[in-house]
Amino acid sequence: MRDYSKGRRLFFISALFMVLLNFPLLSIFNSGATVGGVPVLYLYLMVVWGLCIAAIAFFINRQDSRKQKK
Repeated sequence: MRDYSKGRRLFFISALFMVLLNFPLLSIFNSGATVGGVPVLYLYLMVVWGLCIAAIAFFINRQDSRKQKK
């Protein structure tokens, strides 16, 4: 059997970020406000996108403790 737990984690991360980048949440951040001159929507998109990449990289590169013992 291949690493099904890693696949489940990556699927959960993908589903979570699909929800975070979907319309209802995007409409919350779609205002005229700015943070440091950057629109809040653009800032939200870049932060969520960066977190998605970081989370996927973390789970892909993480070593399984059972495999380290062998």
